[in-house]
Amino acid sequence: MQQQRARGLRGFVQSPVGRVLLIALTIGVVFGAFVYASLLLAIPAFLIFGLGIPIYAGIKRPRYVALAGLVVILAVSPLVSLALTDEIMTPSGIATSSPSLPDGNGGSVLQSAQVTPFNGDTSTNFTWTVTVYPQYLANTGLEPRFLHLYLSTCPGATSANESGCNAGYLFKELTINVTGLNLSKAQNFTFRWTLGVTGIWDWQMSLEVNNTTAKNEYFVYLVGDPNYDAIEGPVVGTSAMVFEQLLPTIYLDAFLFLGIPFYFVLLLYMYLKNREKRRKEIRNRAAGPIPPTSAAGSGGGQPPTPVPSGEQTTGPPPGESACPNCGAVIYPAESKCWKCGADLKGSPSSVPSKPLPPG
Repeated sequence: MQQQRARGLRGFVQSPVGRVLLIALTIGVVFGAFVYASLLLAIPAFLIFGLGIPIYAGIKRPRYVALAGLVVILAVSPLVSLALTDEIMTPSGIATSSPSLPDGNGGSVLQSAQVTPFNGDTSTNFTWTVTVYPQYLANTGLEPRFLHLYLSTCPGATSANESGCNAGYLFKELTINVTGLNLSKAQNFTFRWTLGVTGIWDWQMSLEVNNTTAKNEYFVYLVGDPNYDAIEGPVVGTSAMVFEQLLPTIYLDAFLFLGIPFYFVLLLYMYLKNREKRRKEIRNRAAGPIPPTSAAGSGGGQPPTPVPSGEQTTGPPPGESACPNCGAVIYPAESKCWKCGADLKGSPSSVPSKPLPPG
């Protein structure tokens, strides 16, 4: 009963409706893994649903499987771009610095940092606010000197020449002198700036502190995202602009990380299947020609002529010959023996050069 259901499912998957539903399922699974897990998890999901299940269900035509994989990649990329666009256009929450040493001692030095508005155009004057709690500095002998705001189109950049950023990224640093700050009182600070360039920006803040005891300086940063240690925003432009910026990158990632493994495994599968097919053909040829079908088996025609008792055929059927070197059956128009490689040029193709050994 279980086997019959499996056959039924395979038959449904091979139908036109089943194939469309399988492609749609693959798109949904790869999209979910890409957006809600990671691109690395999307790779095995694509191989299982885009390649493993179709082959298991009997859809083994390489051309169809390759085309279906391309459809999945082309459909997933815009969907991922839409999901990421919606995520990027969602305002980030407030940011704080670490409350643990060496950045803080029982509390965060930088608190309630945020940018408003989160989305605007090239003429928008954006505002960044932060509350500084100097009483939470790591120890005595520390003097706050400058409060820095870093704005960039390269996430996490705190200078104009970061090695991890692509050339041509935009960067702006704003600074407020906080020398003489009351060390026992929380104080609010504000930055304002018109970015003037469309794009997806990121920002970071730091409090530069002078250690009068150790005679050096260190910086207290906000805790940003785990990848770049930056806070997302603001976005200068529309959702359509963000989508257009993301789509080429998503397509590139999809073809590199999804397409290359998928088509590599497909080519490997084709190679193994072709090798198996060639080996089967060699085995069939080594077994000799297939005898003509009997009347009872074919449903018509004349029965084969019986071989008289005591007689035995020693040569190949008409139109075939035997290799003069190894005796293998040679078919017409062949120039070399398929078994031993002997040169057959000049040898008669219809008369056996050497009788075949009795089977």
